[in-house]
Amino acid sequence: MKQKTLIASIVVLLFVSLVSQAAEPIVPDAKTKSQLVNYLDGICKWIVASDVGSGKLKIQAPRKTSIFINSNLARVLIAGSEITNNDSYLQEALQWYDHLVDLQQVIPASNGAEAGFWGDFSPAGNIYLGDAGTSATALAGAIRFATGERKKKYLKALQRYANFVRYGSKDDPQKKGRESTDSFIIWSGKNAGGVGAGYYRNKLSTAPYTIATSVTGASFFSCYYELTGENEYMKIAENAARWMIAKRDPYGEMPYILHDSQLDEWPLDTMSYVTDGIVGVYLRTHNENLKKEIVRSFNYSIQWLLNHQNKYGTWGKLRSEDQQRSQGVLSLLVWYYDQVAPYPRILQSIRANYTYFLNPENSKAFGVKGLPITTGFVGLGIAEVIQPGITYRIKR
Repeated sequence: MKQKTLIASIVVLLFVSLVSQAAEPIVPDAKTKSQLVNYLDGICKWIVASDVGSGKLKIQAPRKTSIFINSNLARVLIAGSEITNNDSYLQEALQWYDHLVDLQQVIPASNGAEAGFWGDFSPAGNIYLGDAGTSATALAGAIRFATGERKKKYLKALQRYANFVRYGSKDDPQKKGRESTDSFIIWSGKNAGGVGAGYYRNKLSTAPYTIATSVTGASFFSCYYELTGENEYMKIAENAARWMIAKRDPYGEMPYILHDSQLDEWPLDTMSYVTDGIVGVYLRTHNENLKKEIVRSFNYSIQWLLNHQNKYGTWGKLRSEDQQRSQGVLSLLVWYYDQVAPYPRILQSIRANYTYFLNPENSKAFGVKGLPITTGFVGLGIAEVIQPGITYRIKR
């Protein structure tokens, strides 16, 4: 194992040393940019036609709606509204976030503070801090466009969610007779920084969950720091990032850890969600040492992605559950190229990926404008290609 780790380290050192100092733009010319903007605009039109603002997508798909699916699609609309200057996309997204806020269940936290959780589409729905974290992060990105009472409601919902994650609840939040907890955050020990799943298979789950640690611990709390300026929230996010750094394997893959088990399935799904947290913390923290740690660690993950990209420019098996969420990794490559080092092989990888989607037959085969999970992740990635950092923006 020591020898394997040494070899991996040498590979990364060579990888970094070959970085070109003169960066080419990700999108090489006006024609390609126009094609990408038109492609994103087509996705936005499909999302609006699907009526995401109502809370129920009017499409035929195996899993056609969820708070995380709708929140990702609305997040695409916000980026699309900025890129295309189409206000109707923004208004549709805000309608969904109004609905999301209304879905939040309000309860007392263990310390008596007002807390709130999302049980998907009903009070009895699953409390899952992966789905909820994705939704809360997307809601945080919408606040810069909200005004008056709408803005107050959005901020209140985020405060309640932060309290729920930090302080849990006095008893079972859904009154099912299960255990409760005084926090879903692991504050000390070998898993410090990790965030639990919430309730998994109808049982309390406070063991670290990779996805919840990323989208709630790192992504949501770094967003909430941006909105409030309260350092305690950034500390939670930074600790979540450190947990992920510690769990990354020697070859760059992130393990899918859930409820005290490590599963080998869905490596691309896992990396997509981890991307949201890691990039979010990197862009929002003022801790330069942590930013360097993130780069040193995720050099390996970048290499892992380059090694696993298929000949078509995508990742994973066509239309598999893992591939439906795989396109989140495009944002990791864009972040690295734009913010860290403009390595030519990364540029080649990014361009191969978006070129695949500009072919209408490929896009349809992949599930874009058919599978809502896929469509959301593809839309977010394309928006990042057009304007790096746009889907992570919290303030105007």
